[in-house]
Amino acid sequence: MPIKNIIFDFGNVLIDLDIPKTVQELSKFLGTEVPETLRNHLDETVFNTFEVGGITEDDFVTALQQVAKTPASKTAIIEAWNAMLLQIPSYRFTFLTELKKDYRLFLLSNTNETHLRWVDQYLQRTYQSSIENFNRHFEKAYYSHLIQLRKPGVEIYQYVLQDAGIQVNETVFIDDNYQNILGAKAVGLHTIHLGVEEEVIETLPKFLAQYQID
Repeated sequence: MPIKNIIFDFGNVLIDLDIPKTVQELSKFLGTEVPETLRNHLDETVFNTFEVGGITEDDFVTALQQVAKTPASKTAIIEAWNAMLLQIPSYRFTFLTELKKDYRLFLLSNTNETHLRWVDQYLQRTYQSSIENFNRHFEKAYYSHLIQLRKPGVEIYQYVLQDAGIQVNETVFIDDNYQNILGAKAVGLHTIHLGVEEEVIETLPKFLAQYQID
């Protein structure tokens, strides 16, 4: 069965990330030794909830301010939160444009309103573009905070498959997070786990060569 559809993760597949940078910047407010109970609390009730649109940006900032060891302004927290976001090289746009000629492309990202606003501003100042123009590289872009689901829950993959009207055995999902790969495998998707040193424009074509469209 040929591959007809490609679902891309965003972070560390299309946009370069440095997650430790955000950890480093947030530690200036939260402290370098965050207790496990607090870390778990932040993951479950703040970070993950923000990614499914369960809290607003103001709620997110307030939650971090409440556990900060030193006073932190909204601007400082947002800058720390965005510190992980680096760049989208232009050659990846070219890659998507070429792929779109032969495949149906989709984007599936765990993200939040703050990060998407940064991406929009980055695209404006770097490429005189916008998030709306970026989304046009795909038949549809699915952002976790807008659909209120997040990877690796199987529900988000099922949602995309049904909403897009695509067949699981004709679709490949590419992500750098192995837990997200496991979630995709659970619903029967073909998967590519993109390694730290791998580049999507090299790895994906090698996979697709095995599944030529009729």
